[in-house]
Amino acid sequence: MICCSSSKKKDENKKPIEILEQIAPENQQGDKSCRTNQQQEVELEMEERPKKNSVGYQVQDENVSASICPSFVVGKTPFTLFVMSLLEKQQTMKKESQQQEEMKIDFQEDLSVIVSYPQIEAEVKNNEKDKSQLADIPDQPEVIQEEDEEEDDREMSEEEAKNAAIYKWAKEIHDYNTDNTEELISQAVSNFKPLQSKEESRSTLAHKDGGKVCKNKKLIRTLRAIGKELIKQIGKQILSGNLNLTTVSFPIKAMIPKSALEKVLMSSCLFPLYINRAVLEKDPIERMKLIICATLGNFYLNCSFLKPLNPILGETISGLYQDGTTAYAEQISHHPPISYFLTIGPKNSYKFYGYYNYEAKAGVNSLSLRNKGKRFLQFADGELIEYNFAGEEYSGSFWGPMKVECKGKITFLDKKNDISACVELDSVMWKASDYLSGEIKQKGKKVCKIYGSYMGYIEFGEVRYWDVNYIRPYECKVFKPNPFLLSDASFRPDLRQLKRNKVQEAQKEKDDLEMQQRQDAKLRKPKK
Repeated sequence: MICCSSSKKKDENKKPIEILEQIAPENQQGDKSCRTNQQQEVELEMEERPKKNSVGYQVQDENVSASICPSFVVGKTPFTLFVMSLLEKQQTMKKESQQQEEMKIDFQEDLSVIVSYPQIEAEVKNNEKDKSQLADIPDQPEVIQEEDEEEDDREMSEEEAKNAAIYKWAKEIHDYNTDNTEELISQAVSNFKPLQSKEESRSTLAHKDGGKVCKNKKLIRTLRAIGKELIKQIGKQILSGNLNLTTVSFPIKAMIPKSALEKVLMSSCLFPLYINRAVLEKDPIERMKLIICATLGNFYLNCSFLKPLNPILGETISGLYQDGTTAYAEQISHHPPISYFLTIGPKNSYKFYGYYNYEAKAGVNSLSLRNKGKRFLQFADGELIEYNFAGEEYSGSFWGPMKVECKGKITFLDKKNDISACVELDSVMWKASDYLSGEIKQKGKKVCKIYGSYMGYIEFGEVRYWDVNYIRPYECKVFKPNPFLLSDASFRPDLRQLKRNKVQEAQKEKDDLEMQQRQDAKLRKPKK
């Protein structure tokens, strides 16, 4: 007995042959071998077809995973072969693209070893036989502003999302000078002259009562929440007002993924204009005026409300201005925390060096920073200017406007020419606290008075030299870290984890670094 279904399948398999014979009846009278070949080809094609199911014909090739409708004849037909070849080409192109991207990354990493070392270029220049090697080496070291963050597809926790928002706000957008090529900076220096403005210029970030105010309400709420957590952890020690906060290990979620050494580099953001101009000046009084402007004019830019990471002992960082000025900083002491810096002008025209030595004290609603460091500015002709730092006072930690003010006195001293200048901050009656006054003396006699605001303008004898609305700061671009200099701040594991919003991992790395610092400090102590 023969199954009906099997007989139907046999009939279906015969249909293509019958149709072929009907379409080409003339072939029946021709060569039998030709017809036999056609029949064999059709039969082979039918055997190679995939089995039909309820969904449709399934393509057997691994590159094609989609279901094809039943009306689509699947097999080694020209169309299916064409589709499969396209998919194969697409996969091949994707693989080649990935390989090229990997090669590009490897090449950039290898190239950074060359371009991050200025002395390599100098060595090649000294070797006449290898002058051709300079063709592909740039004039300036490669710089990078911020390391690319690794992709992280995992879902962030609520705490990580909150910290990610903080870091996003921390990326402040500064109105840097766009004329930042060496030629344009040189023109600005040559054409510099006092400003004609007489308006009461003040930065948009200036508070009506004085200082720089934080206007980001979300950031204020977040910082105050972190402050409350700190009080819970430290308790009565902070409320007493006698605590040196530099000895306290802050929770990393209260910090931003930047080293405090970056702030040190930014203190010279007006040097490409003012100090390069001072190099050209022969009058020591004019030099003193330009130095005062370069010193006080960066406050509104350099002070922020987010705490960077405390540098680890031995940590380094370096940067470059487009005029050729290079800046370096290194953490040279653990306790007390001391940061040394060195800035070298174009063609060694000047050297700016010194150290930061912060001491922090907290009140109920404020934080005071005292910098006991010194600054020195030495010109190529031997003139040396020595001056100190002013204090910083943060208020509004828990209530009231959140702002930062510069307080105290800054004294500039030129021993060679017997010139001194004293600038007193918050010293003008009936004016906001950021207003300042002072005078320049030579051999004990008053030469001119100083007046203005570090949030607006500075005048010498009613002649304006700096105005926030007209003078733009220059950006110091951080060198791309060299793989052989592991002391570079960008290699810090806690900073890297913090950039990826992995707060718990960053806290662990920070704790490990601080524990290692304490162990090293014990080893340095002399044995009794």
